[in-house]
Amino acid sequence: MRTNQQSQILLNHTSLRAIYIWLRIALSYCVIGAVITTLVSAYIQETHLIVITLIMATFLAIGAYQAEVIRRHIGLNQYLDKLSQHKHQDV
Repeated sequence: MRTNQQSQILLNHTSLRAIYIWLRIALSYCVIGAVITTLVSAYIQETHLIVITLIMATFLAIGAYQAEVIRRHIGLNQYLDKLSQHKHQDV
């Protein structure tokens, strides 16, 4: 039989894992945004803070949207389980 404290610790662990997965999904899109920002800045050969901010904010919003879609449809823990079961295929 679990005590109230053990249940609370398990709940905190599950919540932290879900937050970690959600952030991982959302921030992976920020990496794509950073690459695109770098390419755009190299192409125009200048650094415009508004362009950097818009691209990064756009990809953060896309990442947050995708994380919410995954959370609602699949579930974050199931998503991580599916991701960890995925085999990498070397060509």
